[in-house]
Amino acid sequence: MGELSINIGDICAEKGEKKAGFLPAAEMPTGTVELPVTILNGMRHGATLLITAGVHGCEYPGMRATQIIACETKLSELNGAAVIVHNVNVPGFWQQMAFYNPFDGLNINRIWPGDLRPGEFYGPGTISHHIANIVYQMAQKKATHYMDMHGGDLPEDIPHFSASVMTGDKSVDEVSRGMLRYTLSEFIREGEPSPGHTTTAAAELKLPNVLHEAGRAGLLEKNAVLKHVAAIRNVMKYLGMVEGKPQEPGKQIRLGAKSMGIRARRGGFFESLVEPGEIVAEGQSIGRIYNAFGETLEEIKASMSGVILIVNFRAAKCVGDPLYSINEVAR
Repeated sequence: MGELSINIGDICAEKGEKKAGFLPAAEMPTGTVELPVTILNGMRHGATLLITAGVHGCEYPGMRATQIIACETKLSELNGAAVIVHNVNVPGFWQQMAFYNPFDGLNINRIWPGDLRPGEFYGPGTISHHIANIVYQMAQKKATHYMDMHGGDLPEDIPHFSASVMTGDKSVDEVSRGMLRYTLSEFIREGEPSPGHTTTAAAELKLPNVLHEAGRAGLLEKNAVLKHVAAIRNVMKYLGMVEGKPQEPGKQIRLGAKSMGIRARRGGFFESLVEPGEIVAEGQSIGRIYNAFGETLEEIKASMSGVILIVNFRAAKCVGDPLYSINEVAR
């Protein structure tokens, strides 16, 4: 981005200015999907931090946290710039739909940065690809650092968790590790690239990056919002964007690369016997599925030792529905 001004589409902020507006992302039969963007361009040179939220349209705490950051950050105290896309999956937000864009049924965090090449009749290039690509081209490619704010969609309960995608570049990865640490999350993971994810695209651009998770069940809970706000502010301190030393985290549990999902083998009424963030042993009983009369149809066992990272807690389950994600604890 330029030394004096920052442009995201038609939104332009000179040094010492805050500008907010809408970034046109994709045309619909009538009207356009527009993404709310705020640019905070500080008085002095520094990092350009891109912050996205709402990649999943019902993960509200991260969205609200970005609004607070935009409203409360003082430009006179800001080194560098913060570019905030408050809500990426606007259609999912409109329709209150977990994970997906209702217009094409795609998870934007599985097709990032979008593929607009001409292809098959039923292939890439749909509206989610356009939304992802406009943010990638207009903002992510121009940033020096990246944060993506998530938090427990409608059927999910999760612990306070962050992950960074490593690049193989020692200098970049060292900054990612610092960002990861200073999110103050209870669980942290250094990950490998996974195609289609926002942080993988950032890693491919050699951007230090972190995905931050706080929240559950599509709720806007104050505690989760505050965790997101604290993560952003603390990372900004670590990057030297605002004055002060970053707060040191308490105990953080490092997670390894291996994870496994568990799906229902029977349809019925699901009850979890463990909480997100709980450490379990392989073979431990962690949940049950009952029939309509309360008789046990399936005793669910942990498929590996590790931490319960996601509980898909909705009681009504079809065969094959997701139940848990378990992640190994690093030695």
